[in-house]
Amino acid sequence: MSSQPSTSSLPPLPTPARFEFPYAEPYDIQVELMRTVFRALEDGKIAIVESPTGTGKSLTLLTATLTWLRDHEERADKEVEESLRTKLQAEDPDDPPWVIEHALKASLDTHRAAQSERLARLAAVRNKERQQRLASATGAFRSRQSKKVKVESSESNVEEEKDEEFLPEDNEVNGGEGEYLSVEVRALMARYDAMLPKTTQVEEKEEDLPKIYFASRTHTQLRQLTSELLKTTFVPSSSDTPDSEGDTHGISTVPLGSRKQLCINDKVRALARNGGDERMNEACLDMQKSNKARCEFLPKSEDVAMLDARDAVLAEVRDIEDIVQMGRKCGVCPYYSTRRAVKQAQLVTLPYNLLLQKNAREALDIDLKGQVVVIDEAHNLIDTILSIHSTTLTHHHLTSAISQLQQYLSRFKTRLKPIHTLWIRQTLSVLTGLSKVCLSFSTATPSSSNSSQNKSRAEMMDVNTFMARAGGSTDQVNLMNLVRYLKESKLARKVSGFTEKVEEDSKKRNKGERSDVRTRHAAIAAFHLVESFLLSLTDAKDDGRVILSEEGGKLELRYILLNPAERFREVVEQVRSVVLAGGTMEPINDFLRQLFPFVTPSRIITLSCSHVIPKSNLLTQVVSCGPRKIELEFKYSNRSDDSLLAELGSVILSTVGLVPDGIVVFLPSYSFLDKIKHTWTSVLPKLAERKHVFYEPQTSGEVETVLRDYSLAISTVTDQKPPGIGDKRKGALLFAVVGGKLSEGINFSDKLGRCVIMVGLPFANIASVELSERMKYVSGLPGAGPDASKELYENLCMRAVNQSIGRAIRHANDYACILLVDKRYASQRIRRKLPKWIREDVQVPPDWAGVARGLAGFFREKREREGVVSVP
Repeated sequence: MSSQPSTSSLPPLPTPARFEFPYAEPYDIQVELMRTVFRALEDGKIAIVESPTGTGKSLTLLTATLTWLRDHEERADKEVEESLRTKLQAEDPDDPPWVIEHALKASLDTHRAAQSERLARLAAVRNKERQQRLASATGAFRSRQSKKVKVESSESNVEEEKDEEFLPEDNEVNGGEGEYLSVEVRALMARYDAMLPKTTQVEEKEEDLPKIYFASRTHTQLRQLTSELLKTTFVPSSSDTPDSEGDTHGISTVPLGSRKQLCINDKVRALARNGGDERMNEACLDMQKSNKARCEFLPKSEDVAMLDARDAVLAEVRDIEDIVQMGRKCGVCPYYSTRRAVKQAQLVTLPYNLLLQKNAREALDIDLKGQVVVIDEAHNLIDTILSIHSTTLTHHHLTSAISQLQQYLSRFKTRLKPIHTLWIRQTLSVLTGLSKVCLSFSTATPSSSNSSQNKSRAEMMDVNTFMARAGGSTDQVNLMNLVRYLKESKLARKVSGFTEKVEEDSKKRNKGERSDVRTRHAAIAAFHLVESFLLSLTDAKDDGRVILSEEGGKLELRYILLNPAERFREVVEQVRSVVLAGGTMEPINDFLRQLFPFVTPSRIITLSCSHVIPKSNLLTQVVSCGPRKIELEFKYSNRSDDSLLAELGSVILSTVGLVPDGIVVFLPSYSFLDKIKHTWTSVLPKLAERKHVFYEPQTSGEVETVLRDYSLAISTVTDQKPPGIGDKRKGALLFAVVGGKLSEGINFSDKLGRCVIMVGLPFANIASVELSERMKYVSGLPGAGPDASKELYENLCMRAVNQSIGRAIRHANDYACILLVDKRYASQRIRRKLPKWIREDVQVPPDWAGVARGLAGFFREKREREGVVSVP
């Protein structure tokens, strides 16, 4: 609440003795996690917590954070009440207690008026929905009729009006050319503006409630979070009886998503299919400013329909699909109604990119000051930050943007204000300079080692060196001001819109020609990509690099971020507390060094939970050699060794005879997968005799089909056919790739993953220019030890390993074995980077016979205890 006392003045909250967990007896690790997170939020700390998948991590996080939020708000209310009582007693010491209490109640009613009004609105929405449910009607919004505005224009001025929309926008803040005028003139204009009568009222700023921002990687993960939230006692609940007074307010929550997920305007959605997401965003923004073609689903911000939509979003816990359905029924834009609801929400769920990008936060009017941020599935947070702040620009896109801008300037030069003409020419100058750098790199004589026809070359430099090479008039251009101009003038949107119109006109003139959607989309997107690249250059400190590369005749410019800490610092320094959570957060040292080097160690709490399964339900073994006693070490240099591949084949052949149901084999790369397909001419048929064999597909569209067939092969063989009758194959074998489509977000629970085999250590290509520079940068950070770069290299590998092997155990009654097939897993240095719940009981048998005995004994014990071990 805006009038609440500051956090520092509030009395401390004790850790609850018992949390309102939706199940009667939470596991010990769940209690430990809830206490750790609660203390982190209360004490304003950063918590890095690891809780294996299958231990109810999301539900536990929600219970802990929402318990703290509820207690925090109650504490603040009590503190306000006590402060008012003390103040009233001090003002009139002789007043009897009943007078003080009467005055106190009146003051509190005034103080809580906004809150009471908000809760009453939401209760009214819930009551209306109860009535609709009883009447067998669905929907939550107030129905309204949308009238489409017909625009009549004479043919003589239609073309002129259409062209107007492509002119650059003036700087609204500074009155168009204001920022380019002298200080004296601007001061005079400001004094003149101050003398004018005020005809508009300043809108009262909406109260920003204390809240939890809960981010995850994908929309699917956020939808699962919503289903977990519905299990808790924090959701609004009420009877379906219209006259019921049992309504409880609960937590107001809102899910945020992109226009692609939330837009209900079919015409705008069609643009996403034909012109990409950027074109969809452009069309939406253009329609907001057009009085003639304004989107029929977008009322003004304070329109009753929009406020009703906001309240409907907040009244119940809904996921994005629910809100889209509601929006279609009432005719109010779900994208803007969810944005409108953020201020009054107490729990906001959103994907990574909306939280981690400053521009996205500003667009959504997200103020993180004093709030709590929880990032789930945070194991890939570092890579995500690096990725969203890195940009790629091909030379083809660059030349397309130059051509578009030249065409644009030629078309509008007589109608542009002088200041716009000046900035557009400067933009052209910069882009031409960048193109010259690319061409110079391409025509440079390659070294003898790279002199093949399909040459592959790369060169890295810092931003200053890169801009110096661009040379020419770029030296006279302030890149910060140029990017600010591009942003304020919306030039990328104007140029792209104009380009699209030219393409459409050309298509109409040549009716016989078919339009290439991909080519057209690339042409429209070109200037946006250029703008993003220039923005990256201005955002660069000493932690960014530019890579020039050429492969197969394709020239590319890439800006890469090397240090995620500075970008994440913008979040950390604003919020009250940050919680990073994941199923496999090891090695945690990476987070401490790369995300929080500016944070004092005392502010960071770490917790690595054990699993909820009994230790007897997991067997992890290092396989250092195979049945023929050949050492197994799958370094990149010997992955093509025929004897090593043959030994691996023997290991898997032996394993399939010992393990029932499903086995997943993770390989270090797609090329390694292709290698065994071509090499195992005798091994694969033998495997196929024992289990159905499947391979990870190269395209995402085939993943569901492969998983369905893999699951069906296991359930059909194990559940329906008596052993020894018909198909002799028992279960299935799936070959997957570390870091591929099946190594994250896919659950191989129960029979789908009785054994996970990790082959080798999937180290990244150390010859990569980008990785080499990142390792060099990390080793030069303050406090970095002599092994900092090696540690980074190993940690990248082990994080991928941990994600893959964590696919097997997915719930409390599950059981599986893990085989780490490479002798390097026997070293303490590597094993200590495994998740705690795995590394505590890793076995290192001396030979394959020991591994085989372990596997046989593990599954024999499970068969004998079949009536005791509950396996769904």
